[in-house]
Amino acid sequence: MPETARTVIERNFLQTKWRAEEDRMKEAGYRLDLYKDDYEEIIRETMASIFHKTNYNRLYYHVNGSQNILKRVINEISTIYKAEPQRELNQKSDVYDNLMETLNLDVVMNKVNRYTNLLNECIVKVGWRNNSLTYDLITPTICGVIQDENDPTIARAIYYQVAYVNTLGNKDIDYHYWSDEGDYFIFDKEFRIKQVIYEGNSPYHTKDKFIMPFVVFHRQEPDDTFWDQDSGRDLYNAAVSIGVKMTLFDYYFKTCTFKQITFTGKEIKVPDKQIMDPTTVLVGSGEGAQWGTLDIQNNMTQLRDALIYQVNSVVNNYGISSDQWTLSIAEMSGIALKIRNRALLEKRQEQMPTYRKGEKELFEVIRIVNNAHSKKKIPEKAEFSMDFGEIEFPEDPKDRLELMTSYLKAGLISLGQFYMEFNPDIKDEKEAEKMMIKNLEAVASSREKYTSLDEMLNRLFREQPAQLQTGGEEGEEGGEE
Repeated sequence: MPETARTVIERNFLQTKWRAEEDRMKEAGYRLDLYKDDYEEIIRETMASIFHKTNYNRLYYHVNGSQNILKRVINEISTIYKAEPQRELNQKSDVYDNLMETLNLDVVMNKVNRYTNLLNECIVKVGWRNNSLTYDLITPTICGVIQDENDPTIARAIYYQVAYVNTLGNKDIDYHYWSDEGDYFIFDKEFRIKQVIYEGNSPYHTKDKFIMPFVVFHRQEPDDTFWDQDSGRDLYNAAVSIGVKMTLFDYYFKTCTFKQITFTGKEIKVPDKQIMDPTTVLVGSGEGAQWGTLDIQNNMTQLRDALIYQVNSVVNNYGISSDQWTLSIAEMSGIALKIRNRALLEKRQEQMPTYRKGEKELFEVIRIVNNAHSKKKIPEKAEFSMDFGEIEFPEDPKDRLELMTSYLKAGLISLGQFYMEFNPDIKDEKEAEKMMIKNLEAVASSREKYTSLDEMLNRLFREQPAQLQTGGEEGEEGGEE
């Protein structure tokens, strides 16, 4: 395809810019690989740099990446979409409602929240494929921007890499380029023009300007650059360090659980290629031959405690209580969990304005892209709003019952509301009140017939937990009581 002077200049500029950005993208790629549990080679590279080659070879097959602290911390602090948000327009739009049901935006945005916390930025691209709207997530690992000269925190053009590695025998790479001047070009791996989709005539625009079909989410508002310069190396380094120490832990476990046979004497003859394992008899012969065992011991508890200390030190830096990593939900009440998670809840509150603004921008892009291609339009005057859901912490059923009973006695809720609290399938308050009264009348009637009903119920609830824990009591002769 013949190139215009404009595309030649842009091609040469992009090729130079891409090479300059490679270090930043490589750094982001390491973090993304680690998050996806694909970091055995990262652990091996670290061990190769700190151990002698002989010791490294011994550790090579013991690599242990099971304790991925980076992944868990990122998942713990990414709480914006932990509770389902409510999105709505100020006017009815069946088109928008159908898009929300089809595209499952909550799943996409939950990943955006995690990738943004991991990589500092994540870009959502709204596209149109196979006659329908689509979302693509573009991470800083495959993306570059051309900044605005007057405001370097804004991108005037975005270009990203598309690989075809899942197509057998196809190792091609393309680069897709969008600008705010209405351009959309596709370059090949040598940055030669492959296809011009739009050149100054993109259908995505408002009344007065072209828009690129992207929404950029930043972990924190940029000061003077587009990309956040914080590398997040503390969490990355801690995860790799723990991977190395877990590898050593596994190796020490092996050496401490296998006693090595030793032979001593003037001339010891040991057959070649003897199998060294606990079920094989080892043979040694010669004058004055003696055998013994080498029993290597390590303080594994001390090593484990050192690992736990390092993990706790890291998670505390991110507002996560170390107790959350050792206690189960059943061991803590909802109130205690809320107190433990106070720092995370505060972080969530801080992030909400960023994601509320981003979702509003995303709606505008969705409307522009949809209305440019589809006959079914989203109203131009529709205004978007959203409310983030509140995270609920599990409560002890007994505490919850006592709390709701006190609300009922104080007149703060009705009988129907009380019933609906414990039976959410009932949506009508009047129906719930009828069911509540019916149940109360049935209980009252049963009390008249069976005067010991309360005593039996109390005994049941008092004794059943103990029986469940002990598996039942036995009499003196071994029989059941």
